[in-house]
Amino acid sequence: MEGDELKIDDKECTRCMHCINVMPRALRPGADQGATICVGAKAPILDGAQFSTLIVPFMKVSKDNDFEELIDFIETIWDWWMEVGKNRERVGETMQRVGLPTFLSVMGIEPIPQHIREPRSNPYIFWKEEEVEGGFERDIVEFRKRHAA
Repeated sequence: MEGDELKIDDKECTRCMHCINVMPRALRPGADQGATICVGAKAPILDGAQFSTLIVPFMKVSKDNDFEELIDFIETIWDWWMEVGKNRERVGETMQRVGLPTFLSVMGIEPIPQHIREPRSNPYIFWKEEEVEGGFERDIVEFRKRHAA
């Protein structure tokens, strides 16, 4: 709030839509029209409703391009699911089985904070060799010299 006026810093907006859910009369969607892509929701009787995973916070979509980018993205997910998914396994179950980092990598999506459901529930992070500066090969003697207590 700035005085009597509500202002949102668009550069810092992550398009989580929480503000619209909390203040529906004060805010309304802007001029940019598009889609938020969530994948993997289901409502099994025993477990109860399970929310989907937010994959793309905002993809600009318009009638002018006949939703081509959105359709291509959905077809990419379907193609991956048909190849990797097991018999009678839902998309969300396949994503859970292979892991969100693998799914995002296959889809060509950079991880963002909105992909995290809860911080640090799994302390194990598996890095690829190209993501580690200098690769996996290390001189253990030199390492211990630098990290001596």
